[in-house]
Amino acid sequence: MAQERIKLTKKVYDKQTANDLLNRSFSEIINPNNINNTNLDNNIKRLFNLYNDLFYEIPKVGQQSHTTLFQQSRDYIGDYIDSKDAEIESLIDKIVELEEKLSNQDQPNKEHPFFGNGTILMNRDHKSKLFYMDKGTARPIAGNISSEVFKDLKGALGFKNEGWEDIVIQISPEVISQIEPGPQFGPEDIGSSETNVEAEIATFADSFNYNVLQDGELNPNNYPITEYTIPSDYNPSIQYSTYQNSITNQIEQANIANVSSYDKYREYLVNRIKIVWQSEKRFEILKEKYENDKEFGFTESERNKASVLREAVVPKLRQAQETLVYYKRLWIFVKNKSANSANAKSLMLEAQANFEDNINTPVTDSERSEYGGWKKGINNFPNIDLAGLTGYTGEGGNLY
Repeated sequence: MAQERIKLTKKVYDKQTANDLLNRSFSEIINPNNINNTNLDNNIKRLFNLYNDLFYEIPKVGQQSHTTLFQQSRDYIGDYIDSKDAEIESLIDKIVELEEKLSNQDQPNKEHPFFGNGTILMNRDHKSKLFYMDKGTARPIAGNISSEVFKDLKGALGFKNEGWEDIVIQISPEVISQIEPGPQFGPEDIGSSETNVEAEIATFADSFNYNVLQDGELNPNNYPITEYTIPSDYNPSIQYSTYQNSITNQIEQANIANVSSYDKYREYLVNRIKIVWQSEKRFEILKEKYENDKEFGFTESERNKASVLREAVVPKLRQAQETLVYYKRLWIFVKNKSANSANAKSLMLEAQANFEDNINTPVTDSERSEYGGWKKGINNFPNIDLAGLTGYTGEGGNLY
């Protein structure tokens, strides 16, 4: 039998021809209609093996490229955030801030035609309202002629022993209203110190962490009241009786103890009211300053900073005002500076009986609105000289 020769031919394709003939899409690797966990794991391994083998052969851009793979994966993941994006945004903000500063430096320093920069103005109808002329604007000074800011500014301008009448120009409120307003002028302006938002928030963020509900000394029930039942045969007119004298002595000691409890509780409450009163005024000053700077700041950066700071100080102000509401409810029982033994006992017993209701009853908007402004709410605490406070005893910072 004759042998038949079979000729085998091997056809070799180059890379370009193979790319044209082969379908490199994922549909040939993974059949979505016939997948189990084992096949899925195997197919994923095959996918990444092929990807690694062909990594440097896959084009960087194009329909079938690294760019396409990256974009499809990114879209599938969703909410993808590149860490470089945050850095880029931060750099852009910095560039805008620097450009704004350069722009301001290039502009000539504005000046009012009558009141030059460095002049101190006073509203002659309201002598507590002072203004410092800067860049042609009237900047409200944080404080009156007795404030530390005014004293420091007076020294910085070269005035030593002159009275305020010699360095301040008094003008009508109508003229002041025609001058372009500027941001509030405070101690940081004299020191030429610039702080970022975080650093400035830190100056008051931890200054009022007081919680009225956790203050044990505020509870009148922690100040004991001595009850004593007088025997029916007690007759204080009988002298030289050991029995009668003993009863008299016990009554006197009980009265002394009750007056002492009243005085101690009252003294503690007075000190707390003064501290929170000044803290509330400080937060009120900061809020007004930030609102002023938010509207009249020289640069967008200053206005944005003031907006953030204003939102940060408002909760502190609200907390201080709510604390004053609680104090007002308690003060009514011990507002009298001196009380005889009978009154001290009855008032403390009444304060003790009402304490839980006074503390646990939520503060209303109407009660909180009684505070704000320099003297608003001062009549809620009769017999305490809040208007005469000089040295700052509030928590954190100062009152300028």
